Amino acid sequence: MIRLLSDRQDIKQDTDYNTFFTKLKLLIIMSKAFLNGYPLEEQRLKEIIRTAEAVANDCVDWAGRETNFRSIADTKKPIQLDYIFFERARLLATIAKSFAQGNPVGEHRRMTLHRNIDELCRMLQYVPAKEQNDTKTA
Repeated sequence: MIRLLSDRQDIKQDTDYNTFFTKLKLLIIMSKAFLNGYPLEEQRLKEIIRTAEAVANDCVDWAGRETNFRSIADTKKPIQLDYIFFERARLLATIAKSFAQGNPVGEHRRMTLHRNIDELCRMLQYVPAKEQNDTKTA
């Protein structure tokens, strides 16, 4: 019988990789909804808190395995991930949890949240290696 799936260990790594980014993207979407003034009911606020805690915990876990994480990312998609990426993800989780718990959000915190989301979205973009080389020579 021909086995078409990879090793179980590869599946677990891919699952961890996909789960982390899915939670992070969900947190970005919910934070953008908050910034744009969409109504957030109690259940959504609870989900923001739960997702923020999961992202913050995952950032702590990934920080120790950053080298392995980077090798997975380099083989799948050339996304540049470093400690700054994880710190930005953790900052997003902290601010999102704060506003979901009902803490006041002033102009500076909104601006920080908006800038952090923009920077995380920029970091998560897929940029093929050929385009990266073209921009360096230009």
